[in-house]
Amino acid sequence: MNLLAAFAAGLACWVLLGPDRARRLSEPGAAVLRGDARRLRLVAPGLAVAVGGVVGWLVGGAAGAAIAVATVLPGVTAVVVWRHHRKRADAEIQAKEVLGACQLLAGLLRVGHVPAAALRTAAQDAPILAEAAASLQIGGPVGSVLRRQGATEGRSGLVELGVAWDVAERTGASLTATLDALAERLAARQAVRNVVAAELSAPRATGRLLAVLPVAGVLLGYSFGGDPLSFLGGSLPGQLSLVVGVALGCAGVFWTERIADAGSG
Repeated sequence: MNLLAAFAAGLACWVLLGPDRARRLSEPGAAVLRGDARRLRLVAPGLAVAVGGVVGWLVGGAAGAAIAVATVLPGVTAVVVWRHHRKRADAEIQAKEVLGACQLLAGLLRVGHVPAAALRTAAQDAPILAEAAASLQIGGPVGSVLRRQGATEGRSGLVELGVAWDVAERTGASLTATLDALAERLAARQAVRNVVAAELSAPRATGRLLAVLPVAGVLLGYSFGGDPLSFLGGSLPGQLSLVVGVALGCAGVFWTERIADAGSG
């Protein structure tokens, strides 16, 4: 049965992580493949649980299915939450890079650089501006490149930078004051995000702690001389209790994350 649980958990992780790997491999390709990967990631958790349950049923009947589902569900939850946190952390890194690039560009403009020279110089220390600088080098549009890059999560500041660049190109207006204001605005947003993230760290940790309390309950049952696992795996009411309890615990983790995300929104 332990082998079954390990197999089911491994299958869940493979199903969940496989689409992301496929997305990375097809990064230079068409957006259709990336859209298919996103849709697959949406159904992958349920698919992993269903496959684990079927495998458990084939190997150990109702008890095997209950144990497999109760094993796969926490694994799926952990992987989904980890992926979500990684995505949020990546967006935070991107936002900081955009802020640094805007501050650097604004500083170069303040000391007298023209916008084109400032962009080329800033791109040497801020790789996030490298594509826009390359477009400028060949006479391409800078603003549209920045706006396209700004569609990526965490890079929304590049959209404002691209708009400001286009306005300056069309009207001849100075970019210095606009970029100073943009850099200040992005810095203020970053400060707010830092405060909110710090305030929400405790609720997130509490939600995860509550999710593992049932394990402590099982151990407590053994300390009282009982045999909780025999009941949970050896009878239909116990199997139902096991699956429902684990499902509710995982739902609580997702709900806590959703509330925290709404608060940081």
